[in-house]
Amino acid sequence: MPHSPLTIHNSQLKFPLAFFAIMLLLSIAACKEENNPDANCDVLTLEADPVGQWYLGDFHVHASGASNDTGGDSSPEAIQERAIERGLDFLVLTDHSNSTGSDTSTTDEDPLLFNQGPEFPYWDLVAQLTIPGQFLMIDGNEISPVAETNSQPTGHIGCIPEDLNTFDRTGAFTDRPKGTVTGANALQQAKDRGCFTIINHPYAITPWIVYDWTSENYDAIEIWNGTIGYDPWDIRGRDIWRCDLLNGKNTVAVGGSDNHRVFTDPPGNGLDPALGYPTTAVFASQLTWPSIMEGVKAGRTAIFEGDSRLFIDGYNDKGCREESTDTRIIRLRGKVDSHLDSTQIVLTRATGCNDPRPDYLIIPQVLEDTLLFQTVYGGDDFDLRVNITGLPGVYSAVLLPNEQAHYAALTRAIVIQ
Repeated sequence: MPHSPLTIHNSQLKFPLAFFAIMLLLSIAACKEENNPDANCDVLTLEADPVGQWYLGDFHVHASGASNDTGGDSSPEAIQERAIERGLDFLVLTDHSNSTGSDTSTTDEDPLLFNQGPEFPYWDLVAQLTIPGQFLMIDGNEISPVAETNSQPTGHIGCIPEDLNTFDRTGAFTDRPKGTVTGANALQQAKDRGCFTIINHPYAITPWIVYDWTSENYDAIEIWNGTIGYDPWDIRGRDIWRCDLLNGKNTVAVGGSDNHRVFTDPPGNGLDPALGYPTTAVFASQLTWPSIMEGVKAGRTAIFEGDSRLFIDGYNDKGCREESTDTRIIRLRGKVDSHLDSTQIVLTRATGCNDPRPDYLIIPQVLEDTLLFQTVYGGDDFDLRVNITGLPGVYSAVLLPNEQAHYAALTRAIVIQ
């Protein structure tokens, strides 16, 4: 432990043995404090949060000129302006890989344009739109194969560049002709390119964008996709994510608005979601892309709409941060959006999963125990503690949405094995 320089006065020289004895005791006490991991823990106040903060972002956004069905006015410049107004710290453009999507006037496909790219047309522009220390804008992709019929799923793969300096953005993804590219094939293309891979909207009301589960070699699942809010298909996505965790796979949970029209007002209209609805928060040490990706890959995420917030942490019986069989306290902190009236926070421990994959028609069933069902009110902040015994399981919580399925909040998971 570092000490300040000492100035010894004449009066101190009269008692050299006593002085040095006191200094020795102080040094021993300091060493004990440094070597004791519980020294700064208190069960009443709980250990302080680590250095960093929650940065707000959107991992699934489409721009005009690169994705069709955008209305023609969702330029990267307009998206950047609206994102900053909405309080976002970062955003990823994930325009469809099908190059015919660049024609904003039609959803018809031209076979002459199949598999031609370019796949990252706004790479240089978003770098210019990034404001260091204030806002990050990244150009990614959504690999979008299609089956021969609209009733057959393949899935959409979110490609998030991990390292902006080394990422390979040359060449096109293969997603056509229809019926020739499976979800597994699209996923492998993304992995080969160096993408952090997300299964976007694994379940959905539109069957042709549902994932076919031909591969589980992904990094993350979009457990909440925009559109009509946190809906029954998102619930299935969250459940299949918890199935992964129960099966020992460290899948990351993210959300994405899937915004196609940047001027849509919050919280969105039907199947037309607003930018940042939902938002994915990432806990990171600083607002740089390496730090954001480090937080994402570590699973330090939370998902919510509007001003709703819900964060989960675990502590041992001494008040130290802990996520193991020694965890004795689950702490839930956050806020309820004022659009909600009375609503509930539900904390559960998932213990098993009836996993139907690769069947995409059967709904996954998670076996769980409810540990907390707490009523909270619009506009309120909360800080709740739940005592647990450290039993194995996947601990996570939900702030339930209103009748329109908006303004919910989802935590990451604490996995105790």
